[in-house]
Formats: sequence, C-alpha cells, structure tokens
Amino acid sequence: MPSGFAIVLPARYHSTRFPGKPLALIAGKPLIEWVYRRAQQVPGASRIVVATDHEEILATVRGFGGEAVMTSSDFRTGTDRVAHVARTLGCDPIVNLQGDEPLFPPALVVEMVALILRSPGTDVVTACHPVFLESEMQNPNAVKVVMDGEGRALYFSRAPIPHRARSRVPAKTPEVPTDGPEPLGFRHVGIYVFRTPALLGFTELPTTPLEASESLEQLRALEHGMVIRVVETPQPTVGVDIPDDVKDVEKALSGE
Repeated sequence: MPSGFAIVLPARYHSTRFPGKPLALIAGKPLIEWVYRRAQQVPGASRIVVATDHEEILATVRGFGGEAVMTSSDFRTGTDRVAHVARTLGCDPIVNLQGDEPLFPPALVVEMVALILRSPGTDVVTACHPVFLESEMQNPNAVKVVMDGEGRALYFSRAPIPHRARSRVPAKTPEVPTDGPEPLGFRHVGIYVFRTPALLGFTELPTTPLEASESLEQLRALEHGMVIRVVETPQPTVGVDIPDDVKDVEKALSGE
C-alpha cells in the first residue's frame, strides 16, 4: 500500500461561479467537511491539510477536527496554494484533491499514488472517466482529455475532443447514450498526484498561451514538457461547481 504521501485540499472562498462554496451546506454539513472526511478514507496518507485563504474556512475545518493552514489570497491557482503547503510537509508525492469533490473514490487516489511511485518518468498523475452523452461532451464545464496509447495526456480542453467526423460517427442527441460500449470521449477528473519537486517547479513556470486560452492550468505543464499520466476510472464523480449542483450531490450521498 502506498505510504508517505500527503493530501492537500485547496479551498478558496471567492469562487467566481459559487462564492463561499467550501462552506455551502450539503445535508447539514459544509462541503469542505464532506471532502475532508472522504480524504480520511484514503489509506496511507501521512497528512491531510486544507489550504485556504479565508478565516471562516480555517475555523470551520479546525472546528470539525481537521487540519488547516492560511495561505495568501494572491496565489494564481489552487495548485499554488497546494505547493505553498507542500514545502512545509516533507512528503512525496503530494495529492492535490479539489475541495469540491465530496464523492471521489478513495481507491482511485490509492491507484494514482501507486502509479506515480512506479513511474520514474512521470511528473503528474490525474484521472478521467468515459463519457457516453453528447451533452456532457459539449458542456464547457466538463473538461475533456485525450491520451496516447501509454496513458500519457496529450491535451485537455473544454471543447469536445476528439472531434468525430460525421462521415465516420453518426451524431447523437444530447439525451441519448451512444449505441454500444465505445465512449464519445473522456472527462477529466480534477484530482492530481504530483511528485513534490515537479509540483514546486510547476508553480514557478509562466502562464502559457494554451493555458490562458482554455483556462486550464494543466496545459501549462504539457506546454513545458511535463509528463502527465491519466488513470481511467469507470465511476463518474459528482462535484460542486455551481449552487445547483448541491442537490445532485445530496441525492448521490443519500444513495450511498
């Protein structure tokens, strides 16, 4: 079982689409607590730390017995926040677990950590799940990823990639799943496992054109030649991006 790694949850208060999201109540508990409790189910983690820029989030995490640290509100991304904490932990690798994923599979994180530990040339491991609905492929909030034959990420996009030529694949309506077992594509799951030196180096890199165009920081890593491997999981995660997602998460939690 992998051991010696740390899990860091970046939790920013001023989300553009959902201000105060980490404190949003889901079935009576704040979102950040659901994610933290889920992280505690990951075997082998040496530390679980919330990295936040807001006193109320800090107090909330400490109030339910979790570990949290304050970080600057000037950081560009959640990854910068994670790297700031990683410098103090002395752990390798570092799991960057988004603070809005209360239903991620703990076994997936274990698999991702195991992969990076046995892959010396890999800087980052992330995850994806297959997409069978055209509506999800067309949704810009659903980030898609394409990989090579060895599972290395080639590109991430908010656009539907790969493109399917109409002469080869018939168009599907948004409500109807594809016919047969083949997915339309793969949706990125926003969990990352970084080798600690790669994480610290990544945050020193300048923003790149593709990153700015797509508003996807993982493209910065690809544009600078970093190697990202992708683990496929059959289980879609249910995250919280906007207020309307709260009901979907509550429904999913009630069915567990």
